[in-house]
Amino acid sequence: MPNKIYAAVAFIALAATATACGGEEPKGPSAAGTNATAGPALATTPQSGLLKGKSLPLEDYMQTYQQTVTITRAVGVLETACMAEYGFDFQPPEAGRTPPPNDNDANIERRYGITDRKTAEKHGYGLAEEGAQTRTEMPPLTASAALVLSGSSSRTDKATSHSYQGKQIPEGGCAGQSVRKVGADDIDMSLASRLAYDSLARSQESAKVRAALGTWSTCMKGKGYDVGTPFDAADLGTAKRSSVSLALADIDCKKETGLVGIWFAEDTAIQKAQIEEHHLELEEARKNNEDAVKAAEKALRN
Repeated sequence: MPNKIYAAVAFIALAATATACGGEEPKGPSAAGTNATAGPALATTPQSGLLKGKSLPLEDYMQTYQQTVTITRAVGVLETACMAEYGFDFQPPEAGRTPPPNDNDANIERRYGITDRKTAEKHGYGLAEEGAQTRTEMPPLTASAALVLSGSSSRTDKATSHSYQGKQIPEGGCAGQSVRKVGADDIDMSLASRLAYDSLARSQESAKVRAALGTWSTCMKGKGYDVGTPFDAADLGTAKRSSVSLALADIDCKKETGLVGIWFAEDTAIQKAQIEEHHLELEEARKNNEDAVKAAEKALRN
């Protein structure tokens, strides 16, 4: 996955250009932005189930949800300040109000299929609600405000230098400048995500996991379900109107056969070897991310 923060800000800038409308005059800056309120935090490891307290080695090299929120919030605060310099009262969408199901790209909670019996009892293969989520939408902007925010007057106008009322607009507009100020343009955590995807595929094909999957499949057949892998069970479960009994059978068979522990151990071993092979690149990505988080925290304190 490419730099999530930079991609998000680029999208916001494009959205601002696309939704801009004329006729509104610039306003003075407001006292505080919407990003002052923190959103709900996600647990960094599963809190219950067969993987309670577990994490994979590559998770140390992934951006956490809270880090994403911190950087996004700081970028928003800097955007607000930058826009105020041009006479615009701009409040970006509030960060942290639409949490994803997982803290990072490893998706350990569902990496080997469903593993939490408490969730399965209530939701089957569905996801537990983590609380109310608020839609985040760009505020309506005039064409002038969109120009200052994005640094371009259209989707294809990227390289042209612009000014507003005699004041030069920074490269990439206030959005681009704000991303650079916290160093978010240097973040690229995609290597860890790619390696984690590869380790899951490779671990599934290992002899130990294939044997455990066979035992699990036999267990499931004994409960009345003909499925080869937990992913097949999940597909079947989401297609059924009631998937609770299937999900519970899935988890019970995982517990009886030790599938999750075996798979987790194989996945972990592969990831440790991956980290050793790509140590320098992974450490550089982690440092860039940590530096951006520190810069973001400083920007939020100011």
